[in-house]
Amino acid sequence: MRFDDAGLVSCAGLVPVLRLAEDIGLGGLIEQRVDLGIPVGANTDAKALSVVAGMVAGADSIEDLDVIRHGGMRRLFTGLRAPSTCGSWLRGFTHGHVRQLTSAASEALIRLAGRVPSLLAGVEQLAFIDIDSKIKETYGHGKQGSGFAYNGIRGLNHLIATLSSPVCAPVILTARLRGGNADSRRGAASMITEAIGLARRSGATGTLVVRADSAFCTGPIITAIRRTGASFSVTAQKNAAVMATINAIGDDDWGQVAYRHPIPDPETGEWITHAEIAETVHTAFTNATTNPGQITTARLIVRRTPRFTTTEQGELFRTWNYHAVFTDTGFDLHTADEYHRKHAIIEQVFADLNDAALAHFPSGRFAANQAWLTLACLTHNLLRATGSLTSMFHAKARTATLRRHLITIPARITRTARRITLRLPANWPWQHHYQALFTATHQRL
Repeated sequence: MRFDDAGLVSCAGLVPVLRLAEDIGLGGLIEQRVDLGIPVGANTDAKALSVVAGMVAGADSIEDLDVIRHGGMRRLFTGLRAPSTCGSWLRGFTHGHVRQLTSAASEALIRLAGRVPSLLAGVEQLAFIDIDSKIKETYGHGKQGSGFAYNGIRGLNHLIATLSSPVCAPVILTARLRGGNADSRRGAASMITEAIGLARRSGATGTLVVRADSAFCTGPIITAIRRTGASFSVTAQKNAAVMATINAIGDDDWGQVAYRHPIPDPETGEWITHAEIAETVHTAFTNATTNPGQITTARLIVRRTPRFTTTEQGELFRTWNYHAVFTDTGFDLHTADEYHRKHAIIEQVFADLNDAALAHFPSGRFAANQAWLTLACLTHNLLRATGSLTSMFHAKARTATLRRHLITIPARITRTARRITLRLPANWPWQHHYQALFTATHQRL
């Protein structure tokens, strides 16, 4: 066994991906908008692209960025930076610099949507913005901002907003990192306003619906959504006012619904195949002290499933589990329920991030982790665009699948008549898909 071949690379798929990044001018965009103002901030474009390239290849820590510096990688790419250099660059960030990087990532998404029209197919007619937060566990006391969350886990809290349509996979509009003990709703209203503006600039000019769980069913958030002209579909909190509205629904107003694919009950986790569904009107946020000027009247869509609680005497009377959705959309009852349940698509995005760059936050500095989160979201969008250029299957495939099929392909570099040729493995199962991607990214625009 010898590690001595300087003409081999293990991730030939970086060639078309970074060519796509070059097509949208990603390096120049970051260089133009991000200025750390310190010596370590020089050559920002090369350092940012080195981090993105490492994340595309599966790096989940600063040390892992060394994956782009093996074998013949320097013969394929210029400006590759060492992990220590990228780490120093990340630690030079402040909150203001992260906002600069966020601005560059937002513009990059707009350019990707223009370069790859199928990336956001259908958003011009109907689009969904999903927002949710997650806790990423940390260990020890060295990470700035880490704290104990509501679930008892010590970590950092990240909030993301995604954009999708009924026919396209979600891309990430924006993301924020908060302290581990942050409330899910903190900063959500302003973030949703920012996300809606970016969605509009990315082509979501038709009906736009913001979906969220009950943590985001608050007066300021709903008011912020309606102020932008978007609609909302938010899981209602089970407070006394909501339960009073549900209890007022007549027995004859409930209709049967059967689900083609079983769904989990939000409370018990049991799989549901049949339920009853009804619709009524509800007025929320009526407390003028806590929600001044935020009274909202809209539809309340309620799904109920039987609660199986039997005793030795059998079931004395039927009891129910209720799941209510507060919404102002104009969809019919069953469509509104179906679309809201698809809010769970944001969990796929969290899973994709956890499988790669966000396996953990790599730095002890809060702002460095903020920058890492922003670059991870940018990488996710770049991979989504890569899949959309490849095939209909890869347009919706998990990013881990994209890496396995298209990125981590071994290759030998040869040079003939000053022309570099990549010699790829014979009988590669996804050869035709890689060729389609390579052609799409190297054709003249």
